[in-house]
Amino acid sequence: MYSMHTIDVEHNRVIHKLPTMTRMKKCKTCLKENKKHSERLWELHQEVRPCLLCNKNSGKHSVKLWDMHQTVLALGSHGEKLRPIMVGFGPRTIARVHKTNADPPYNIELIPIHMHCTACRNVMSTKEVDEADVLDGLCLKCFCEQTDQEYTWHSVPWWAVNGGKYAGDKK
Repeated sequence: MYSMHTIDVEHNRVIHKLPTMTRMKKCKTCLKENKKHSERLWELHQEVRPCLLCNKNSGKHSVKLWDMHQTVLALGSHGEKLRPIMVGFGPRTIARVHKTNADPPYNIELIPIHMHCTACRNVMSTKEVDEADVLDGLCLKCFCEQTDQEYTWHSVPWWAVNGGKYAGDKK
């Protein structure tokens, strides 16, 4: 009974305390208990920060993927400002703003920042960037070569798309 009460001698009163319960906190992102997270992953999942490289929230990243994306941004920025761009109908991505010695408005050049394969140094596609932690920073071609899998850049020929019915110029 004394563990649930505290006596305040100065004011002559008894303060009632409820027994402390150890409450399990659930992650907002993956709905797992807080004890199943590392401290860094817990912080990453609790605060929602956008990734400038892939335009997804920090909760959609593993710690390894978040570190890979942030490293690419730090190395690719060369200390210059970053700005979002969209080339054609492609995905929104990030570019560094490089200033040249031309007259304005031609003195600004936007140079896109890409993630490169750690083996062949080719630029990776958006799907490869999203799965970079699983592929260990490799493009699909290098990953297939290292794991002795067959690599094809397409799974279905273009004429077999849509059930083999090519719309072309036929009406």
